[in-house]
Amino acid sequence: MLSKFIRSAIIGAVISLLYAATAFAQGSTILVVDTNRVMKESEVGKHIARQLETIAKSMESEAKAQASPLESRSKSLEAQLKGKTMQDLQGNTALQQQIKSFRQDQQKVAIDVQYKQREMQITEAKAVQKVNERLRTILKTIVTERNADVVLERSLVIYGEPADVTDTVIQRLNSQMRTVPVTRERLPRQ
Repeated sequence: MLSKFIRSAIIGAVISLLYAATAFAQGSTILVVDTNRVMKESEVGKHIARQLETIAKSMESEAKAQASPLESRSKSLEAQLKGKTMQDLQGNTALQQQIKSFRQDQQKVAIDVQYKQREMQITEAKAVQKVNERLRTILKTIVTERNADVVLERSLVIYGEPADVTDTVIQRLNSQMRTVPVTRERLPRQ
């Protein structure tokens, strides 16, 4: 769910890799942090996950409420079409209009589901952005305290045993931030 957070962490880590090559050559101090674990285990990460789950359930209920009338209309149309030939259908403009209206309504529901998915992504990104800001501050402090040169994403370390500061990051994040506002974003419908 925290795909945007992960993507930004990976981009940051790739940039860090460029610096890491130089740092390894110079014998610098390198730290690693597992940002996935930070988001899963920290209080604020758990809070965001719970809030996003609640919002997702609400969106799912809305989508089901929109789809339910379509299901009964679909069954009604199926019953009306049973045993009809294409010639019968071509001669029945009222039934053709019902089918056209049904398809348009189906498309509207599908588009609304796409809006909801995008709204969920934006909602998640805004909540995680607040955590990322705090994480940057925490990591800067840890880098200063440990006289480190580079912090890498744990998943990008192929070889070596750099100091893992994930537990420290989680501990400090928990002491500084337990919740953030997770407000459902709504996109204007066109």
